Amino acid sequence: MSLGKVHETINNFFFFPFVFLLAFVLKVKLDLIFAFSFGWLFSTFIFSPDTDLKPKKSLGPFRFIFYPYSALFRHRGLSHNILFGTFTRLLYMALLLFLFQTGYLALLGKVDMDFMLSWKQMMYTFNYKILPSHEFYLITFAFFGMATADSCHYLMDFLYSLMQKIRS
Repeated sequence: MSLGKVHETINNFFFFPFVFLLAFVLKVKLDLIFAFSFGWLFSTFIFSPDTDLKPKKSLGPFRFIFYPYSALFRHRGLSHNILFGTFTRLLYMALLLFLFQTGYLALLGKVDMDFMLSWKQMMYTFNYKILPSHEFYLITFAFFGMATADSCHYLMDFLYSLMQKIRS
């Protein structure tokens, strides 16, 4: 599927029926639909399961961020796993953000015991303030948007491979 254009087209085709389902059948609130849509579009155009092949040209000067991901994951391996594919890409992004933040704070000379305690405070805040909040639902719907778009991608890969086997 050359350059991911087929995947992007298929995902665009299925995007609106999913949004329609959320809005008019399941009667999901508008902000959660936006979160789902953001996750779907982010996974389709920026951080798709095929990021392991080669970082996308559409990211311009920021594509170097995805080169380590390409080296870590072989194509159609863990990145194409329906249970762990989306999660591994999010974990990779979280690790990059952590390294960026740590490097930035180190340049400022602020990486010390207080920095480690701030991570402990952040985990406390996450467990007792974010999880029971509306923001958690936004994050969850964004994750499900990514996972649903990825599932369309995996289904398309499966059907394409099946067609290749039938032809040969």
